[in-house]
Amino acid sequence: MKPMDEAMQGLLNAASKAPAEAPVAPPFGLETRVLAQWRAGAADDEAASLFAFFRRAMVGASLVLVLSAVWCLSQPTGVVAGDEAALLNYEIQKGLNP
Repeated sequence: MKPMDEAMQGLLNAASKAPAEAPVAPPFGLETRVLAQWRAGAADDEAASLFAFFRRAMVGASLVLVLSAVWCLSQPTGVVAGDEAALLNYEIQKGLNP
């Protein structure tokens, strides 16, 4: 083992032999102050602004979706796109075969 590993193993062995300390309950005043501070901080929730941002982003994305659907449906449909693709595919295959 490397010297650093031996030192680390010695520290871990010493820590495992140490007696476990019994947890001590905090004073009642500390609990009440912590809970009061936690409840006061709940009013300034940063998630509310994040949710508002996502809501506005969702409305904007929905607006873009509706506008693009309206634009797509308002275009004249003289030639079917599938026919152009089939013709192009035929031309490519004709060029590949001798």
